[in-house]
Amino acid sequence: MIFTPPMSAASSSQVTHFNGLISPAAWGAPFQLPGSPPPGPGAFPPPLLVVLLPSEGRIMTTQGSVQQGIFVMLLVLMTDPVTHMPTLNFVGNSTMANFQVDARLTSASLSATVQGFDLVSFSPKTVTISVSWTAIDPLTGTLSPITRTTTESRVQFGGFSLFLHMSSQMRLATASGTLVVVGGPTIPLPPAPAAIARADLGIITRTPLA
Repeated sequence: MIFTPPMSAASSSQVTHFNGLISPAAWGAPFQLPGSPPPGPGAFPPPLLVVLLPSEGRIMTTQGSVQQGIFVMLLVLMTDPVTHMPTLNFVGNSTMANFQVDARLTSASLSATVQGFDLVSFSPKTVTISVSWTAIDPLTGTLSPITRTTTESRVQFGGFSLFLHMSSQMRLATASGTLVVVGGPTIPLPPAPAAIARADLGIITRTPLA
């Protein structure tokens, strides 16, 4: 899908378009689901939270730049199980990774070294991660069906507006693997809900000129 920004003499439009493969996965659950009651006064974040988003595809922008390849985003939060104080708050990304997705979206694998920054120690850190995805139910042996979705969203306030369009083909999956903080612990990542998807995402933002 090709996106064309609206033209206006009083605003500046930016377009970002991504087309490719993504396999989001997460371990730990500090997020409140819609409609669920808020956590009680004794609720604490889990001892470990890992959010992983690897992608492979093409990104095009209004300026004419085209980037193609693999991009991995990783968030790792660790807390002391006794004091509940954070011991690691790592945010990082990598373009040097081996990310492979089966053409039928039945399986995927990732091996990456991610450079980032720890907001607890205020120091750079390196994390290596190895994860595999499967869309086959381990209990029934059946393949998860492909779900096709198309969504559009618009946000506007003042002279700023944002339009988001996304279409995807996705199989629900499970992901598992190992995460190693270089100079720190090796952390097993047990099977957790994930997805394997082919996505087309476009974002148009319009900002009023000063």
